[in-house]
Amino acid sequence: MLTPQFKNAHIINVPDETTFLQEFLQNGYLGVGLVLNSTTPQGLSNACRTSYSMFADMKTIREGDLIFVHAGDRIYGAFCAKSEFMETSETPENFRSTNIHYYSNPIIPNSGWQHQINDIPDLGTFRQIAISHYEEENNLCFEEGILSTDLFDLKTKRLIFSVPERWKYTDSARTIRPLLFEEAIDILRIIESKNSDNPNRQEITPKNLDGFHRISFILNPNIVENEKIIEGYILSQLGRNPDLDNCFGIFHTFGNNIPGGYLKFMDILGYQLFVTGQKKYKVVEVKKDNATFPNDINQIIGYTDWVIEHLTSGDIKNVEGILVARSFSDSTIQLADNLKKFGRNIKLISFEYTEPNFDRLIFNRIN
Repeated sequence: MLTPQFKNAHIINVPDETTFLQEFLQNGYLGVGLVLNSTTPQGLSNACRTSYSMFADMKTIREGDLIFVHAGDRIYGAFCAKSEFMETSETPENFRSTNIHYYSNPIIPNSGWQHQINDIPDLGTFRQIAISHYEEENNLCFEEGILSTDLFDLKTKRLIFSVPERWKYTDSARTIRPLLFEEAIDILRIIESKNSDNPNRQEITPKNLDGFHRISFILNPNIVENEKIIEGYILSQLGRNPDLDNCFGIFHTFGNNIPGGYLKFMDILGYQLFVTGQKKYKVVEVKKDNATFPNDINQIIGYTDWVIEHLTSGDIKNVEGILVARSFSDSTIQLADNLKKFGRNIKLISFEYTEPNFDRLIFNRIN
């Protein structure tokens, strides 16, 4: 019996075409810079929140994943991730992932940004991922890009849905936009068609990231101010942590911050692919505190309704909601159990921090 292959796809935004073509591409990597507009208390707090989202996005990428690059007004592809996103050893101490938080960490002296940063340093592209051309035997790394608007034509035809209504929202630009792998195939078809008369393919030597460091998360409840930290940890562990996988089940592809309606975004969406080709979609909603009754159940029901309508043609049996929180009230548990009588599968999973090191989370299935 065949085992479905685990694989994700992504669109990574880079500053401009010149940086991509002359710096990143020639040196076999993509770099991401930190967003920091000011060192006021509000500016530092916003930068921490944006960084948490960036790190969660980065944790969706695994070695072997398919990558498209959005540079200027064009989409370039296809590339292969030859590493995960890593952090350079030259990263300033205050800007290392282990120290990006606003409030001081009680167990780490001189940590946090609240009283530490007086001047904006050279932020640079301290987070990098090594890339190469995609597929050795059938190189799909084309020299010419396509217009980014071609993706919105696919969205109009409902062939892709992970790309939002516009590239940039008023809050912040997404650096990494996950795609479910089935969507990537439709993008590849456009790129291949536009390059049908051009036999040339790019040969890319991936950058050596030896000496770089893994991006880590702050997992101390005294300073966790954003659910993106919990989300990012889950993304980093899917398919790797047997205890977590026993709670969440199997994912063969997943992405985060996926649109589930106009200006509504699912924390994590993925599916389990059966050998028959059937897919079981899973919607994960993450809360950093205790679940709120009945609002959080209603929220995930809304997301699963969208998936049932748009992705499974009304097949309720192949859609599962997963609500993650520190704890659940008896009323929340009872509501989730009652919904099963109507064919709605809502799984409740609690998490707890691990003292004294706070280096991992423990997950427990409640129902």
